[in-house]
Amino acid sequence: MSLSVEELEHLKNQIRVDHSEDDTELQNFHKQARIYIKNQVGIIDETNEDMKEQYDQACALLVQHWYDNRESFRIGNNSYEIPHSFDSVVRQLKYCYPVGDTV
Repeated sequence: MSLSVEELEHLKNQIRVDHSEDDTELQNFHKQARIYIKNQVGIIDETNEDMKEQYDQACALLVQHWYDNRESFRIGNNSYEIPHSFDSVVRQLKYCYPVGDTV
């Protein structure tokens, strides 16, 4: 699923990117982030506003991490793991929204 212009601009604001040179890369990262999170969580009920909001936040966190760490290796530094905040949001998505829960 490709992001609309408005969704892409919102994502860029969230991750603090103010140019358009990397829009295609951000679109690709976002698509991959959606797949990655769905593989970890399972069903994402995008009609549940709270779940959708957390899902979007998790996608933005993962896109930002991948965007900031595009190198295949680092010299003099350890590689960066995915931030704890991402894991926390994914854990909530996985355990706080039972399938079929519409509350």
